[in-house]
Amino acid sequence: MDYSHETSLLAKALWAAALVLGISAIAERVSTRVAGILSGAPLNTVIVFFFVGHDMGTDYVVQSIPYGIASLTATLAFLFAYYRASLLLTRYAVLGSCVIASAAFIAIALLLVSIPFTLLGAAALSLSAILLALRVFRTIDIAAVQKPVRYTAKLLLLRGGFAMFLVVSIITLAETLGTRWTGLLIGFPAVMLPTLVIIHHSYGAASTHAMIRSFPLGVGSIILYTLSVPITFPLWGVLGGSAASLAIALTYLSAVTIGSKTRPPRVAS
Repeated sequence: MDYSHETSLLAKALWAAALVLGISAIAERVSTRVAGILSGAPLNTVIVFFFVGHDMGTDYVVQSIPYGIASLTATLAFLFAYYRASLLLTRYAVLGSCVIASAAFIAIALLLVSIPFTLLGAAALSLSAILLALRVFRTIDIAAVQKPVRYTAKLLLLRGGFAMFLVVSIITLAETLGTRWTGLLIGFPAVMLPTLVIIHHSYGAASTHAMIRSFPLGVGSIILYTLSVPITFPLWGVLGGSAASLAIALTYLSAVTIGSKTRPPRVAS
């Protein structure tokens, strides 16, 4: 009996859970600022492109690249909507923020899917959105997590299970809806969303906002990762190409993280 499909599904689920649990732990135990920057890393991009490339081939991935870059505009719209909704809602704030933010992503994605993007046009659009987000989010205070919750098996299972469901659903849709939607779906914050929900539910909106503020600083790594894929995937295959592109992205993230430490952020009292 062939268990390749089940094995692939399990690998996707476990990888997604590990990423979300890791970023959540960094936010709780290290810094919401660092967690926000790392959430801007190409985490969802690596997952989607690796498994879609393995299942559908490298050509399929390469064709989706312009829309992958353009999708960052929808990602930032998601974060802005989550931020504004979490400020305004007093009841069911976590659920309401998730629904409103997801609706914002879908609305922007539906606009983007009809546009015949080139790499240059997609990059120009996303860079403009990043600069705007940096300007809008810079007034957010950095709030540290106070008294991190104690980890239990039930808590880890709930957090990991949510991440598994979300990421596996995104990958399945990416393999079904065609190359344009594959690109756009890498922009859906399938790793960031469960992390936001975890931090928001456990520690309140202020800590969540601190992650949102730092997110645009890391987004450049997604652009670099995505732009390098048409070179690295054909040269070294899905596994080697993913590793090479990730190395490029991590170099950028390291520089941004170190550089950001030279300018102390305003911390909420």
